[in-house]
Amino acid sequence: GGGGFDMTAASASGVGGAKRDVDHNHDDERPIGALGRSGREIIQISVGKAGCGMGHEFIRDLVEEHGINYTNDDLRGTFQGTDLELEAHLDVFFNEGAMHKSSGSNRWVPRCVLVDLNMQDLASITSGPLGHLYRWRSLQRRPENIIGNDEGSGNCYAKAFHTEGADLADSVLDLVRKETERCNCLQGVQFTHAISGGTGSGLTGLLMKALRDYLDRDCKCIMQTFTLVPAPGISDINLEPYNAALAFQDLLEYADQCFLYDNAALQEIVQKSLGSAVPKRQEMNNIVALCMSGLTSGLRFKGPLNADLWKMHTNLVPFKNAHFLVSSFAPLVSKAGGAYRKAGNVLDLAQQMLMKDNVTVKCDPLNPGDPHNDIARARILASWASWRGPFKTQEVDRILYDMSKPGSRFDNYYPDWIPNAIASNICKQEHIENGASVVYVANNTAVAEVIDYSLKNWDKMMSHKSYVHVFQQDGISVDDMQESRGILHYIKEWYNELARREDKIIDTEKMQINDRAIENEDHAQLAAEMKELMKEDMWLEMEMRRGGR
Repeated sequence: GGGGFDMTAASASGVGGAKRDVDHNHDDERPIGALGRSGREIIQISVGKAGCGMGHEFIRDLVEEHGINYTNDDLRGTFQGTDLELEAHLDVFFNEGAMHKSSGSNRWVPRCVLVDLNMQDLASITSGPLGHLYRWRSLQRRPENIIGNDEGSGNCYAKAFHTEGADLADSVLDLVRKETERCNCLQGVQFTHAISGGTGSGLTGLLMKALRDYLDRDCKCIMQTFTLVPAPGISDINLEPYNAALAFQDLLEYADQCFLYDNAALQEIVQKSLGSAVPKRQEMNNIVALCMSGLTSGLRFKGPLNADLWKMHTNLVPFKNAHFLVSSFAPLVSKAGGAYRKAGNVLDLAQQMLMKDNVTVKCDPLNPGDPHNDIARARILASWASWRGPFKTQEVDRILYDMSKPGSRFDNYYPDWIPNAIASNICKQEHIENGASVVYVANNTAVAEVIDYSLKNWDKMMSHKSYVHVFQQDGISVDDMQESRGILHYIKEWYNELARREDKIIDTEKMQINDRAIENEDHAQLAAEMKELMKEDMWLEMEMRRGGR
């Protein structure tokens, strides 16, 4: 689908900080300021109604944190703060635009592309004060980073991937190419989208496919997604299981890491934790924005422990094809409940971030398992804690170690064969609304529950060939759909296999081989050698040799 889009026009000299030609016709092309550039730019692409809503709330978080004015027509897009630290790394998510005549300050334009097959949904986002910020690409207010039409996807992945969405793909990819050329050193491309409908699933897959080929050829960067997945009990889209299966296939193949969310978990957080009787879409999107803001805070602000997308990816993905991540945020408390919590307490935040109620997708991250029903215990393969506030590194390191050390409450959930499973970074800049906070991301085998929900619904529909003709008429065959179902099953079983792996090959207390940990002949031979080495006489002999030396 994406093979027909030519990205070769992008010059390799435009990335990685190398010398490149400057197009002086672009009003937003400006010399580097006195503070310099971070060299860690990120391009954001928001696709579909849900994706544009999540991305819009994230941009709102950014402009408020960095002191960018978006309410005053005359000063919109200009930096209004007094702390130069807030302006120092604006270029991570913003481009310098045209200069404001009266103030003499440059306008900052979000490095964000909004894409949809419904212009009315795009208009609802861009009509507000913040929406006008996207239009300040130049003095003529060309809305070139807002791309859409009124063709619609019919909630069908195939229509968005092969027919209607393909018409927009050239424009999106050309704009991303231009944004890439403006970057000193592109750190990554991130998508916000949902995979229940057609545009967020199909068009995102098409863009990811074409971008993956281009980015792998011209620059190495992270491609990550913030994905809204199907939620139990909340769906009004009949084609959701098919769309989700096809989208997961794209996410497995093209994305480096995927942060999963769903509306059921977000609604419960807004109701229980924030005390809102009737959750609003903006409140739910704001939870996603909080996680996105926290994860990228290390790139935007200084701190004793900084991080970037590559470091995060290296720590969070210990196995190939296991890059589907579960997020949580702390503190999530109502205004009334906040009076009873000590702000900025590391232990309190650490306890909250592991709570099931704070997880942004419907699964049990601390599932104890049930051997009688063949339900494996949830395992945290790797995790990342992004702290914001005046925290001391020694205190953070001690509490994170105490969480996963042998004999701790959470010891059983952290496998012994991945030591130091919790990585972290600390940013000294608190969140503008929530103050001292932490975002916790875990590569948790409980994500298999999320996959299983879509898998079961797919089987129910396919058992009667429901709506198959809708996909066939737009270029996706039954074999293609069966392949996507196989991918869902593979992801589920891969995580279940990792969850069932035993911690220890040798029981050191009883000096016996743990038969459940033996999966093949190599394991059996290794266990026998380890048992032989751990015999008492061998230990004594080794100690005597050490003493002799």
